[in-house]
Amino acid sequence: MQKLVVLKLDDNLTKGVRATLEIGPEGERATVEIPGFLPPKPEIADNYDRWQSVYRSLGDFRIKPIAITISSSRAEQLAKCRDLAAQLSQQINSWLYSESFRQLRETLLAQLSPLDTVRFLIKTDDIVLRRLPWYCWDIFDRYPQAEIALSATASKKPPPANINVSRAYFETLQSDSDPPKSPLKRGTLTPFSPLCRGGAPVPARWGYESLGKYPKNCVKILAILGNSQNIDIEQDCKILAELPSTEITFLVEPNRSQIGKELWEKNWDILFFAGHSSTDSDGRNGKFYINKTESLTVKELKHGFKLAVSSGLQLAVVNSCDGLGIARQLEDLGIPQTIVMREPVCDRVAQDFLKYFLAYFCSGKSLYLSVRMARQRLAELESEIPGADWLPVICQNPAANPPTWQELLHKPEVENASNSPSLSWRYRYKIGLLPIAIAAIFVMGMRSLGWLQVSELQAFDELMRLRPPESSDSRLLLVEATETDIEKYGFPLPDGTIAQALANLAQYQPQTIALDIFRPRPVGVGYAALAASFKSDRSLIGLCSIKESGKPNKCGIKPPPALPKERLGFSDVVADADGTLRRHLLFIQPQTTDGCATEHSLSVRAALHYLAAKSIKPKTLSGDKIELGKAVFAPIHGSTGAYHNLDSRGFQIMLNYRSPQNFIQRVSLTQLLEGKVSSNLIKERIIFIGVTAPISNPDYFFTPYSAREIPYQKMPGVLLQAQMSSQIISAALDGRPLLQIVSLWQEMLWILGAAAVGSTIAILSRRRLFAVLRAIAFVGILGGVCWFLLIQGWWVPLVPSVVAMLGAFGIAIVCDRV
Repeated sequence: MQKLVVLKLDDNLTKGVRATLEIGPEGERATVEIPGFLPPKPEIADNYDRWQSVYRSLGDFRIKPIAITISSSRAEQLAKCRDLAAQLSQQINSWLYSESFRQLRETLLAQLSPLDTVRFLIKTDDIVLRRLPWYCWDIFDRYPQAEIALSATASKKPPPANINVSRAYFETLQSDSDPPKSPLKRGTLTPFSPLCRGGAPVPARWGYESLGKYPKNCVKILAILGNSQNIDIEQDCKILAELPSTEITFLVEPNRSQIGKELWEKNWDILFFAGHSSTDSDGRNGKFYINKTESLTVKELKHGFKLAVSSGLQLAVVNSCDGLGIARQLEDLGIPQTIVMREPVCDRVAQDFLKYFLAYFCSGKSLYLSVRMARQRLAELESEIPGADWLPVICQNPAANPPTWQELLHKPEVENASNSPSLSWRYRYKIGLLPIAIAAIFVMGMRSLGWLQVSELQAFDELMRLRPPESSDSRLLLVEATETDIEKYGFPLPDGTIAQALANLAQYQPQTIALDIFRPRPVGVGYAALAASFKSDRSLIGLCSIKESGKPNKCGIKPPPALPKERLGFSDVVADADGTLRRHLLFIQPQTTDGCATEHSLSVRAALHYLAAKSIKPKTLSGDKIELGKAVFAPIHGSTGAYHNLDSRGFQIMLNYRSPQNFIQRVSLTQLLEGKVSSNLIKERIIFIGVTAPISNPDYFFTPYSAREIPYQKMPGVLLQAQMSSQIISAALDGRPLLQIVSLWQEMLWILGAAAVGSTIAILSRRRLFAVLRAIAFVGILGGVCWFLLIQGWWVPLVPSVVAMLGAFGIAIVCDRV
């Protein structure tokens, strides 16, 4: 999902910064707006100044040549620069962890998913805040498709592109030296050799051809190559020259009038500058050094730049030093996007960034993601150039949307009907919409009636079984009463046997013991010892079962009489209509008269007890959500995902099983009682004790993995409780994904997108055999995507999307023939 995050910052580091966070889907109004405050911290600015001073002393930059004195060896300066960068990063993160900013940070974590594509705008007019390397904020490590841009607090929407304005205007200015007054056409310069940049500036040449034949499917780039004294911009030229589908005009060390002429006469998509540049001390103005004797500010050509924006200029890339002042001036003129270097930059960094950015951008990645990936590649230069990945920054007009390379190509949108063997492109487009609408509405109607629930759950089970196996959870141990143990000790297990098992465990100091055996009354001999364990062993969690009114077979089972309520968990689970257990019941509100008076399941009690020893406790969030360590638990409701009229009592989530094979280490009850279990298997672990023998009244359940063997294999209840505890602990400590069901509108878009693909395949395929093969291939791709997303923790609708795709495909074929 694409999202836009805007962080507005007012005031400065000395007074403190008033912050406002806005989050919303890309292209829509913000759905979340939260105020906050960052306390004064002027030492960040001081530390930045120290880092900047050391960094700039390294020399070898694309700045106007000046004398630089290096006070110590380069190796010492590099080490000092890295140390200061680390200190600055630590200070920034400490500042952003301030208590007065905590709600904003938690909102970000709750609202954004690692799968989201995020544009993150820092809106501020404070020069110091704009200079800070916001990439240091550790929150961005969670979101691999997020990138930061700077923005002014006040902005205006760029005017709509009008490619005829500059032509008409320029025709009124033609002189005798201009081409004849026939219709003016855009041409390209003869390919310029970068080897000539030391000579005189190369002027632009005009070409003449019919306006109607002017190619639209290319990106127009004006490349200004300024003063190159002591730097190498030849590589910049080569990188630009290798771009596909481009029309590039190079201006080599031009004068002001030559640049102005190009801005007035032609329409450009991208403006590129390489050479020397600088920013004034106030940070609001900057200069281009366009040749060896002249410098130029943006304001000196503001009318030309404004006309270029109105004629379609989308992006400025200033691949030179200290460009924040230039970016600020370009922002004021309404240029949609500008990419600059926030500090002096050496040839290696400038050229590598340009190479990587353009490679990613041309390949179809978004502008923001291209900049992020190019920046991350610069981190490889850390040993030579500390902070290289801090340098590139996007300056964004928030009223504009970043273009893609394909959008810059200006491809024609309408196909001439004469080129189509049967139908015009517009007509094909119209008939393609009908199958999409019919198929999507039909499928969503079937889902709302529950007609697809059985097939969706079966598909979910199959995808679960296809996931790669995970390693066992070393924090858990199962002490199981097998058939051999039952034959030896009897069933139910006597109190004395259980008490002895607990005593043997206690001597090795387990963190938590979860006893998955009902004991509402004494059984056999040894009750006194067992009751003493229930009272004194604070690591012991006992079991009961909740009473359900109206169900005579569900009268509940009382807890051990000697067990305190805070060490009690219920055993109840929620199975689907087919008897398969896919959900995890964490909490439920028992009846006041119920003997099992606990809100916590056994698995939750055990997990919380274990995590509490690591100082991790649950926090209640808005929307009935619970934060626990690295995880946020959100309940599922009545009709969500594949479920129709779900019994959603209590707090339920999907159960993200580990593969049943060897997910937990197991020892028998006899091994424990005979002292044959290593202390390393017990110390500081969660120990589950339960019966796995297939006795007459089995505590066994079907799971998504049951169909892996014939006849279907059931899972013992104690193993299910261990699976559930493992899910909670792994999510809280390791960040293991919880299974989440996408929202209703996301499911609708997913189904609509699948239907659109099916219709498109049918409409565009000339031969039906190829159409069928493509449809089959897409079904496989769709299954693979759903499988991959399930591994990442997202359950998206597979069966409805396949039905919608095939339905739209069939309807489109029928419509195409009619």
